[in-house]
Amino acid sequence: MRRLLALALAVVAMASVRDATTGAAATALALGFALMGASVAGDALRRFHLPRVTGYLLFGVVVGPSLGNLITASMTAQLQVVTGIATTLIALIAGLTLSVERLGARFAAIVRMTAATLAVTIVGLSLVAWVAWPWLPIAPDAVGFQRLVMLALLVVMVVSFSPTMTAAVVADSGARGRLSDTVLAIVVLADLVVLVLFSVSMLLARVVFDTGEGGGIEILARLAWEIGGAVAFGVLIGVLFALYLRYIGREITLVLLAVCAALSQVGTTQQLQPLLAALAAGVVIENLAVAQGDALRAAVRRGAPPVLVVFFVAVGASLRLDAVAVIGLSAVALSAVRLGFIRLGVGAGIKLSGLPEPIGKYAWTGLVSQAGITLGFASVIATEFPGWGNQLQLLLVASIAIHELVGPILFRRGLAQAGELEAQVRRPLMVVSNREPYLHSLDEEGRLTVKAATGGVAVALDALMRERGGVWIAHGAGPADRRVVDAADKVLVPPESPSYALRRLWLEEPTFSAYYGGFANEGLWPLCHVVDVRPQFRSEDWAAYQDINARFAAAIHAEIGASDAPVFIQDYHLALVAPALRARRPDTRTALFWHIPWPYPDRLRICPWRRELVAGLLANDLIAFQLERDRRNFLMAAEEELHAEVELESSRVRFGGRSTTVVSVPIGVDYDRIQTFAADPALPQEQQRLRELLNLRADIIGLGVDRLDYTKGIPERLAAIDALMARRPDLRGRMTFVQIGVPSRSDLKSYAAIEAEIAQRIAALNARYDVPGGSPVVSYHTTPLGAFSLVALYRLAHFCIVSSLHDGMNLVAKEFVAARDDEHGVLVLSALAGAAQELEDAVIINPYDIDAFATALVRAIDMTSQEQVTRMRTMRKVVAGRNVFNWASDILEGLESLWTKPLLYSVRGWEETSV
Repeated sequence: MRRLLALALAVVAMASVRDATTGAAATALALGFALMGASVAGDALRRFHLPRVTGYLLFGVVVGPSLGNLITASMTAQLQVVTGIATTLIALIAGLTLSVERLGARFAAIVRMTAATLAVTIVGLSLVAWVAWPWLPIAPDAVGFQRLVMLALLVVMVVSFSPTMTAAVVADSGARGRLSDTVLAIVVLADLVVLVLFSVSMLLARVVFDTGEGGGIEILARLAWEIGGAVAFGVLIGVLFALYLRYIGREITLVLLAVCAALSQVGTTQQLQPLLAALAAGVVIENLAVAQGDALRAAVRRGAPPVLVVFFVAVGASLRLDAVAVIGLSAVALSAVRLGFIRLGVGAGIKLSGLPEPIGKYAWTGLVSQAGITLGFASVIATEFPGWGNQLQLLLVASIAIHELVGPILFRRGLAQAGELEAQVRRPLMVVSNREPYLHSLDEEGRLTVKAATGGVAVALDALMRERGGVWIAHGAGPADRRVVDAADKVLVPPESPSYALRRLWLEEPTFSAYYGGFANEGLWPLCHVVDVRPQFRSEDWAAYQDINARFAAAIHAEIGASDAPVFIQDYHLALVAPALRARRPDTRTALFWHIPWPYPDRLRICPWRRELVAGLLANDLIAFQLERDRRNFLMAAEEELHAEVELESSRVRFGGRSTTVVSVPIGVDYDRIQTFAADPALPQEQQRLRELLNLRADIIGLGVDRLDYTKGIPERLAAIDALMARRPDLRGRMTFVQIGVPSRSDLKSYAAIEAEIAQRIAALNARYDVPGGSPVVSYHTTPLGAFSLVALYRLAHFCIVSSLHDGMNLVAKEFVAARDDEHGVLVLSALAGAAQELEDAVIINPYDIDAFATALVRAIDMTSQEQVTRMRTMRKVVAGRNVFNWASDILEGLESLWTKPLLYSVRGWEETSV
């Protein structure tokens, strides 16, 4: 409402001063009025799901000389100064959408599809236009070569498409799939061809309508100069701008507009084709300045809208409505014929290219829209050939208005019928992990039982798979796993409501032990955790690791079939799956989440096969780490070990002809599920059961929940409790620390040693501080508890200790916070755990500083209720805002947006502009 009121006041002001304003003041007035008014008009149409560019054109018509005359004829002429910059900017943006890397292996098929579509459409339109020429409102009396070149220009412009308009529909609708990907690529390639054809046609038109152009040799020379020179000049400008982006990178928006001005001015004065030069420059910039993509996108978002808005308003204001009214019927007929031949061309293209359905059935719906490039063509022709050129412009603008209204509606309908809209399709997902989400076994009576994984990640991914469907590939480790699978080694899960397939791999000994216990857990695990355990790397373990990863890749290839489902790979066990899969299926979209820390480059050098690991990870489209620190460490490793091209700001790595995005996405917990447990009426009963099970008679209860792993800092924790009891004798018999320690990888010497050490320390502590009839200092429980029991225990504890010596995140810290909806309890958290970077209101400790650790425990025990509430309330907001489902969705949405980002970036930030 405020914007409409402002527009009304501007209209009144414009009407009162237009006649008294001349020269530069009139130009400035027209520019300001056009920008503000068109913005309001575009937003108004956007609410009706119509393109904003239509609003700009309509605003120009309404306020232009033909209707409101708020922008007078002289002002309209002055606004034309932006035409040159605007048209080259449009062509430059179109070039920026053509990513060679993105087209990849599909390039040949898409080229054949594009060529067939253009050939059929151009030939068909040419024949119809030649026959119907006397009835077209352009120059009905034209004959011979004059008619031929007019017809050529008409057909070339009518055939042109709109990359950004098509991309805008995909972005707005959230479409994902083969149809949207293919159509986006076709419209860009087609407009590249159309630009060349337009250049040739314009040269022929100048020759035919100007007797001073010389003979055949001169015409060929000029053609070579206009096209070849334009491409060469555009490549030169593109290279220079790419170098500027890489090595200077300042005031990019101003330099971008200056580049467009230079392309326009030099192209005109040197008789080059500025639009072709601009498109060539855009292609070069997009493919050479990959690492500077984010900075360039920001510059386009800032600089393009005002220029293009004024351009569209100027086009609308220059239209003569009386002529458009006369020409309307011809425009409708032209649009109908164009649409018919596009459908025929797509049908021929599908047969020639071999692209699959539903592309053949619905691709034509994405080729209807036209916008900026076509208007740019029309503006150039109207300027060079004022007579018939103006008539041609009127016809094109009228037909573009039809395509603007009909095109987006048809394409959205096609995407919906192809099942690619977010609201209408379950987009299948493929998850790949070493550990399976459901494990089958036999109970004591020989009955088949199934147990779900209890880890936060497994729970989150299981929920995601229930929603989206697909296949989860994992190692079948359950004793009865083979009994329930079908002939393809698959079983539908979850048992109570089957939603997706679990595909099990059978990994035999000793290969599995060498892969999992050897390379993964005796090599990579200690390598990535800064602890006093020496990594062990053996060539036989490395061979087994490669073999198992290749088997996972083969299973993915077999399961994915003709689907384009994204593949979500989990953790350090499967670092080489992506390159093995890429060798079989180059276009498969893959993301890998590395759950543990990534080592600093100096420590990474311990690994003999570090280069192969880094290169293997870079075969993914997206790599996600827990922390920003780990992301930076990986980028440094890519640069130092592989000499890959790395852009730190946008976190992209270019290596081996591919580009990989590297991000940090900290994992969360299933916050809502924990809240449900915390509010369960059965919780008090479960707490009482746990009190009896764990012999909890003390007034003060501390808690630690861990796998028995040397990275968890459990001996240091016990040493701090020892120091606490020595410092505070009053706590003896009044405080019990519950240590839930689940054995893990006990067959490895380092793990067996830590288990033995922890048991000995606990026994010594309980003996040293024993109080007859009192509670033990430590209650030790080595059987895993279910999620509901853990929440009950979290609610019993006065404080919880997470004392990791090095940890990617540690979800126990977040689970404890999520469970405390009473806003009490104290989290004592190691600064070396990733969670400490988010949960800053915990009592932060250095687990190696035992005295300070003990002091922190005193503080936790003595903390006032008010301070507990203040700290816990803040931490709960953090945990609730970053749950495990957001984590998974962020990674998968990031992966899917990467697939279309090269074409969508020019519309995501400023959908109001269409090219």
